[in-house]
Amino acid sequence: MTTVSFPNLFGGFEINVSRVAFSVFGIDIYWYGLIIGVGFALAVFLVLKNSKRHGLKEDDVINILLIAVPVAIIFARLFYVAFYTKNWTFAEIINIRDGGLAIYGGIIGGLASAAVYAKVKKLSFLAMGDLAGPYFALAQAIGRWGNFVNQEAFGYNTNLPWGMTSIPISNELNILASQGVDVNPYLPVHPTFLYESIWNFLVFTLLVILSRKKKFNGQIFCLYMALYGFGRMFIEGLRTDSLMLGGIRISQLIGLLFFLIFGSVMLFIYLKDRKDKKNAKDLKDIETGKSEFASILENKMSVENKDTTTEEDVELETTGTPEDE
Repeated sequence: MTTVSFPNLFGGFEINVSRVAFSVFGIDIYWYGLIIGVGFALAVFLVLKNSKRHGLKEDDVINILLIAVPVAIIFARLFYVAFYTKNWTFAEIINIRDGGLAIYGGIIGGLASAAVYAKVKKLSFLAMGDLAGPYFALAQAIGRWGNFVNQEAFGYNTNLPWGMTSIPISNELNILASQGVDVNPYLPVHPTFLYESIWNFLVFTLLVILSRKKKFNGQIFCLYMALYGFGRMFIEGLRTDSLMLGGIRISQLIGLLFFLIFGSVMLFIYLKDRKDKKNAKDLKDIETGKSEFASILENKMSVENKDTTTEEDVELETTGTPEDE
């Protein structure tokens, strides 16, 4: 059991958390895995519930999940192992019960496998992304609370009311301080897991609202990727446990790339879709004899006829009729 303290909140607030939810035949079941599982299960339920609205069959969605989920977990672990400085043993690499899954690795692996499936089955990958995007964000928002239970994914010291501290946090800060990092083991830290959870909940809410008025395939998916990258780019800058490549925070760099790349892709798809719709409309008008030029000419002739009719009416009113005389 770990006591998590919020010294500046309500005059000092404390909560006890345990990493172990329960045990089955002597095997500990951790909250970390359960929380991630709940987020994933809820996302799957909502994806299946809304699949028809996006023109996808439930069977295809289930097949994609059966392929993409294991691949995503493997990629998430390999991404973490690749950039976390440590002499890993094989037993440590395959042990994910204690955490150590990098979300970007999971996103890359999951999307790659889903794209291959969509290509083989001749499905719209962008429509699949539009369906899953909001619920990815929801699952991430819920899953981040697994980091709270593990007392990980925290940031630098802060005096803000929601700053938190605990023995595991202080121990980690002591190690960082001994390595020359500017941290104080006795002061609260940013709960960056909370920041990302809140951000993902906001992204989820926005995407659900926008998905009801979707203009083109890929809009919701690209917006999810861009917004997640944008938020992660800033939140990652507060963390003390970032995966590094030299002096570069990997997640911060990928967040920036996600924001720029998927923001640009969304703009490109939007402009292309708008142009295609305009061309289709022009072609239809031409086929029905109502081209843009014809419409202008028709409107002009209509105005001239109206003017002519008005002049004749005025002349009749001025001269009168034979009966009037």
